[in-house]
Amino acid sequence: MTSVHGAHDGREWILDAYRALEPKNYLGEFTSNNVRPDGRPFHTSRPITILTSFLKRNAYGSAMVTLGNDSATGSSTRVIAACTLLVGHPGPSTPTHGDIDVLVSASPLSGPRFDIGGRESVDTSSPFYNYQSGKNNSVGGSGKPSLNDSLPLTDVAISGSDTQLQPTDTKEIESWIRRTIRSSRFIDPTELGIEPGKSAWRVRISIHIINHDGNLWDASLLCACAALGDLRLPVVEVDRRSGGVRIVSNDDIDQNDGVINLCNQNNTKFERRKGQSLTLGPLPVPLTIAILPSNDENSSQDILLVDPTHLEEDVSSGNSVTVVCNTNKEIVEFHKKGSSSRLSVEQIKAVASMGFGRAQELDTLVKG
Repeated sequence: MTSVHGAHDGREWILDAYRALEPKNYLGEFTSNNVRPDGRPFHTSRPITILTSFLKRNAYGSAMVTLGNDSATGSSTRVIAACTLLVGHPGPSTPTHGDIDVLVSASPLSGPRFDIGGRESVDTSSPFYNYQSGKNNSVGGSGKPSLNDSLPLTDVAISGSDTQLQPTDTKEIESWIRRTIRSSRFIDPTELGIEPGKSAWRVRISIHIINHDGNLWDASLLCACAALGDLRLPVVEVDRRSGGVRIVSNDDIDQNDGVINLCNQNNTKFERRKGQSLTLGPLPVPLTIAILPSNDENSSQDILLVDPTHLEEDVSSGNSVTVVCNTNKEIVEFHKKGSSSRLSVEQIKAVASMGFGRAQELDTLVKG
């Protein structure tokens, strides 16, 4: 069976119905022939596009990451991230360190399963439940579903009783990104310090899901790292007595470099600090692989699908593994989800090897 995204005859609505009502069998038609619905081999990731510095007015660093090509596959995963700055008080154990915080949000525009609060529902009785997040839910005048029609997935629980849909947990993604960036040495927290023991930068990385077609974990972490790479700390004036900080506007910045002492009308000493970009360490590059049971009943080897789509994630019932590596051939984190699948030693070695290759591939792309 070949990819259906390029089909233009009137029978595509039948394949759409098959995909919606029998997602496991639909995907199995492809995996049994060692291919995926979008034409990719099992070990191949979707093309990735990274755009930085596109939110210059409201953020000090920004990025947009797209997994996939809309014109080629019909859908893609796209997220944006923006870095904003707050001035906080450093902890007593780390008086010279700043900190980062991560916020991941979604809306109904992110996909048909998301509600107004950004939570993803797996209620299969909803008429908006489908795998084509960018398509309409209308029926053509001919009485048959048209090429762009979506179909309700009302019988998934019956047709695939062993397929348990897993909703996207944005809070879990937030915690994982925060933990991974802190432990990866990607940024030096001392560069976020302003006045030791008194003030430090708190970088808030706000990530918003534009479109969800699978593998939000990889897209969100890469987008957060790209936004941090685009971040430039502003020029500030520091009150040496109280530790108070004021961001200097561009109109007030003179041409002198280095540290400048100023005096206001109250003769309070200020020190001006020059803005700078962060010194980046090894980039933590994620690689997520969905784990599906084998099509062959006599085989115990699971099927590993690199960079899974939303359909592939659903059929895997949330069973996946995410490995985070860097160009130093270090495994920053190895995270497995789901309990109904097991990886052999050979498969773990293969996952790590693919992770190292992915790190070499994306390091220059993300850092610029």
